[in-house]
Amino acid sequence: MITIYTPQTSVRLNYVVDFIFKEVLSLNFQITNNSSQLSGVVINYSDEPIIAKNFQICPSKFLDASDLNYSKYLSFKDKDRPFFTSIKGDTSFDIFSAVFFLISRMEEYNLTSFDEHQRFISENSILVKLKLENKPIVDIWCLDLLETLNHFFTVKISSPKVFSQYCTFDIDNAYAFKNKGIFRFTGSFLKDIMYFRVSKISQRVRVLLGLSNDPYDNYSYIDSFLKKHNLKAIFFFLLGDYGKMDKNINAGNPTLINLIKWLNKIYNIGIHPSYQSFKNQLILKKEIQTLHAITSNKVKLSRFHYIRFSFPKSFQILSELSIEKDYSMGYTDRIGFRAGTCTPFYFYDLEKENSTKLKLVPYSYMDGVLKDQLKYSTQASIRAIKELKNSVKNVNGQFTTIWHNESLSNQDRWSGWRKVFEATWLD
Repeated sequence: MITIYTPQTSVRLNYVVDFIFKEVLSLNFQITNNSSQLSGVVINYSDEPIIAKNFQICPSKFLDASDLNYSKYLSFKDKDRPFFTSIKGDTSFDIFSAVFFLISRMEEYNLTSFDEHQRFISENSILVKLKLENKPIVDIWCLDLLETLNHFFTVKISSPKVFSQYCTFDIDNAYAFKNKGIFRFTGSFLKDIMYFRVSKISQRVRVLLGLSNDPYDNYSYIDSFLKKHNLKAIFFFLLGDYGKMDKNINAGNPTLINLIKWLNKIYNIGIHPSYQSFKNQLILKKEIQTLHAITSNKVKLSRFHYIRFSFPKSFQILSELSIEKDYSMGYTDRIGFRAGTCTPFYFYDLEKENSTKLKLVPYSYMDGVLKDQLKYSTQASIRAIKELKNSVKNVNGQFTTIWHNESLSNQDRWSGWRKVFEATWLD
């Protein structure tokens, strides 16, 4: 048992200690403000001396109140310890404050600049500026702390946590050509002619005549691969009204409904909140109700389309709509760990200063980012993925990725990308 002594607890401290010892390390722990009956492995999170042998971490006071002014605690001079340093105690690093800062996503509150989709700009991330985004730095810190405690107290406490991996799929557009309706099919066909897209015209006609499979209809391949290698998977379906950024087929289409019902028998299904649902609870509620009507199951999982969300509003809405896990925590233009961790963590609402029941699940990379943002070749993508995966394995973390049915077509611009997908899991 690890005991954390603190003269005064706080909601922030309770939250981050629970994350470090329960979620990351999977260890038993307790927090106490009674210094008279301490024994064993004791972390003294205070400035005061105590009688029992203890490992002292002097607090920065950042967790005591509703402080949002984090800039004074950051330093770009020491890359190994850029956050919440201290000149007293047995360590120069207030790990509790540093971890809280990163997983609360405090730097994403009250933004004044956004990208073209009103999203957080990754270049403004502290981790990106420090070039630490490709490491699950929070998990590394937690394991380092455990190793330090073992050495300090001459004990051998080990984390029982084991590596796990999850493959998740965003179904933005269930089919390339099929089931689009006469108006969309005709409009797209005329556009192909206008821009002399000979290959697209040929594909479209062959699919229409039943001579070839729709290039986005890769569900049998996906299902076969997942079953063969015993992989856990989640499918997120975009069911919003048609729009410029939301182009799935109509949610009432029988083929789409049958696809969702089939996959729902085998895998977890989640909602892919539409581009238009951004900070709009009524739209998102309608989309959740649509998925519920198809599956007859409570909708518990989500991931925002275009990773378009805003702190804290988007996650307050998810909480109010009883979503239990959201899988949107990652970068939109680079790979890595947006919150510094590969471990799922509960959404902490800094406006209300309380932890919620909504768990945020980080992903390490997205297929489209590798190809379209980073311009990686298939081989370069495989190397980058292996580095990311190894970094997660080294901390016994959870490796989660995003793929699309489109990118697994192995055709046109996605030619050769099935081997990237397969290499992710076959190592």
